[in-house]
Amino acid sequence: MFGLPAATSWVLFGFPAFWVVYTIVFFVKSRNWPDDNDGNDEGGSE
Repeated sequence: MFGLPAATSWVLFGFPAFWVVYTIVFFVKSRNWPDDNDGNDEGGSE
């Protein structure tokens, strides 16, 4: 692509494209996670 070697094209375009898709999938899958906030903001497991 654009006269670049295949490895360079992967680094410049493939990896960022993969990361965007990964982020979108994460947001879609985590959209319906249950709300575990019970008013305790200390983050303990008790």
